[in-house]
Amino acid sequence: MRMTSLGRLGLCAAAALVCACGCSTIKRARTAQADVAQAADDAKANSKEVAHVDLRGLRLVDYVAWAMNHRPSIEAAHLAVTNAALELSRVTSDRELQLNLSSGFSQSTANRSTHFSWHQDRGKFTSDVSLDLLIYDFGRIDARERQARENLVAAQRNLADAEFAVFNDVAKSYFTLLRNDALLEVARTNEFQYAEHLRQAESLFSEGEVKKLDVLKARVDLSDARLATINASNEVVTAGAAFIRALGLSAERATREDVMSVAADALATSKSDLKPTTYNSAEALDLARTNAPSLMVLRAKLRAVSAEVDYAIADLFPSLSFSSAFSFADPTWNWSWGFRAVQNILDGFRKRTLVDEAVVAMELARVALEEAEQDLSRDLAVAAATRDNARESLATARIEVQQAKENLDTVVEQYRLGDASRIDFTDAASGYASALGARVKAFYAGEIAEAELIRLTGHVLPNDKPNTGK
Repeated sequence: MRMTSLGRLGLCAAAALVCACGCSTIKRARTAQADVAQAADDAKANSKEVAHVDLRGLRLVDYVAWAMNHRPSIEAAHLAVTNAALELSRVTSDRELQLNLSSGFSQSTANRSTHFSWHQDRGKFTSDVSLDLLIYDFGRIDARERQARENLVAAQRNLADAEFAVFNDVAKSYFTLLRNDALLEVARTNEFQYAEHLRQAESLFSEGEVKKLDVLKARVDLSDARLATINASNEVVTAGAAFIRALGLSAERATREDVMSVAADALATSKSDLKPTTYNSAEALDLARTNAPSLMVLRAKLRAVSAEVDYAIADLFPSLSFSSAFSFADPTWNWSWGFRAVQNILDGFRKRTLVDEAVVAMELARVALEEAEQDLSRDLAVAAATRDNARESLATARIEVQQAKENLDTVVEQYRLGDASRIDFTDAASGYASALGARVKAFYAGEIAEAELIRLTGHVLPNDKPNTGK
């Protein structure tokens, strides 16, 4: 048995084509495997070196930019876009002319009734090139391509939605940390007031101007104030951990001091990090209908399932294709061609059922979109109301802080002169601390509501561009 020269040529060509097409793909796959090998190895999970970060002094927009590059959810959304693009490429490739190059060898035995024999000349090499061209499929590939394109759009819009979610997460944790810093400062201010009152009560008691009960009451008030300070400090620690997580960092890479220093003027809550919005809930919903990525995702999915209906209908009809083959391994070459039509005629009405299922899926997608719009309308109304209430509360709290401070100063002086009781001081100090806390909470409630409105509408007012700084 001998291989013909054309057979050898076909075998070599087939091997070369496989290598050329597969080597780059295999190299990319092996590189990707190497990149994740350490993360997948339990024994090496704790051996990797981590670098500490220093993000102090950044603005909110810079923290958001950092998180966009370090949150796994954003990377996962990017990979979903890549996967959708690959799916679209795979679907569109079905339109191309299919070229197949094959080569092989086969051998068989020649058995007789009385004995077993193996003849080497029974072996045969095969080598051929075949061309397949789809002529008409009644819209199957068109439907699949539209579906893949809409899935790609959905993945891209889902990426944008993930970015807005990260923005909102970072902004919320950022404002919560600043709020808790300010509330801790309120608690310390209150503690200082009670400590000063205790010293004043002890001094007046030593002079016989107040009773021992005044001193005891002052000590109890100071103990309560110190406990409030401890609780406020714990809230700061919790908020700091949440902020580090929102940035996409772990505890081994950063501490609270590495990402944000405590402001020296934590109670100065007049500077806003977000540009204030003025639209009402109805205007916000109109804005969200054209800008919110969450709605765009659902619309793209609705168009995708509509394309699935087209495919199910097209699949009821046969597909027509042309094929041609050229075999050059035999001593004499052969060429063949033909047309083919494929149609299932006994499928238990499966294809008809698939059409009905696709229609139901389309209706479910439409209902999901309508429900999402209703939920979005409710969330926008709540966020807009929270923003407006926070602004009104902040204006009132600023006045109350001024009045409570004047009242406290007056009571302190009157207590020194013996014109005010220990209860008057407690009420005045408590009122001043409450007013400070109300001002802090109102300001940051408004900031958090503004961030929520940005996420829900998918619309950011023009502002400074992010700069990751260090």
